[in-house]
Amino acid sequence: MTDKRTPLDFDAIRAAAVGNYVSTIFPAAGISFTKAAHQHQACPMCGGSDRFRCDDKRGEGTWICSQCGAGNGFMLVQQYTGLDVYETNKLIAGAIGLDATSEVTDEQRAQWQSQQVEREAAEKAEKRQARIDAASRAQSIWDNAKPAADDHPYLLRKNVSAIGLRQDSNDNLIIPMHYYNSDKQQTTLVNVQTIAPDSEKLFLKGGLVSGAYFTIGSASMFSGGVILICEGYATGATVFDAMSYSLPVIVAFNAHNLIPVAKAIRAQYPDHRIIIIADDDTATAIKLRDKAIADGKEPKSLVEYNAGIREARNAAIAIGGELITPVFETLDTDRDAA
Repeated sequence: MTDKRTPLDFDAIRAAAVGNYVSTIFPAAGISFTKAAHQHQACPMCGGSDRFRCDDKRGEGTWICSQCGAGNGFMLVQQYTGLDVYETNKLIAGAIGLDATSEVTDEQRAQWQSQQVEREAAEKAEKRQARIDAASRAQSIWDNAKPAADDHPYLLRKNVSAIGLRQDSNDNLIIPMHYYNSDKQQTTLVNVQTIAPDSEKLFLKGGLVSGAYFTIGSASMFSGGVILICEGYATGATVFDAMSYSLPVIVAFNAHNLIPVAKAIRAQYPDHRIIIIADDDTATAIKLRDKAIADGKEPKSLVEYNAGIREARNAAIAIGGELITPVFETLDTDRDAA
């Protein structure tokens, strides 16, 4: 069957849409945010309370949802409205003042391309400066903190001791985060994770997280040929204790950072045996699967909803490592990872 609809220049519409998703296109599609677009909030498609954010990278309306996945502005409009590709383009074109009769000149295309290049350069510069500033703050925080006490409320709840941690004047635990630069072959402090007495965990705003890690154990322990990698500090400290303080443990801070951290460690220790310790969160996985079923979606395998198992498995595969899932009876039932 021939499509009788008026032809639209999809490429021109996509190009013109850049930089206009958050301010113009999303509202026209009925998509509204309860907070600033970049802040964690309810997902326009699946709800929740803080599972979604729109980082609008390169002005393309990019977004991330812990349930729906990630995508660009076009995908969000299409998924939210349920329209096909043509109707989605038509909606976007109408929102930014284009229609089938609009003639897009070469000058306009060149201008859009130039604006995109400028936007990307500005974003990179801003991100780089934010990381430099965060690293400077991290160093200052670390230098001004005192050695952490084992009777910190968080450590007591987790039944672990303070190994290489510090504590600030507000009784927040300070965990240094280091990044390995493979080109320079050097490791530097780039961020810190703070853990409050009530267990709230935070990173410094704008600081580098991906690939950054904390090491439990001394440098001499790496000569043993075995390295363990886990998500959170409490898991790492528990494993370190279980191994009689003999093997180094790398803390990646969260499940999605396991792969970047594992690759960084593999780059430094190509011949070592590296074991990824999975944080099994079956209870949450069951809830997510059941919700998918309730929403009328085809459920995936349970492991795909279990970020701790899934990401640990992928990290092990990525570096040719091993995977284990220990059971800790002494750990709290709340998630340890940040």
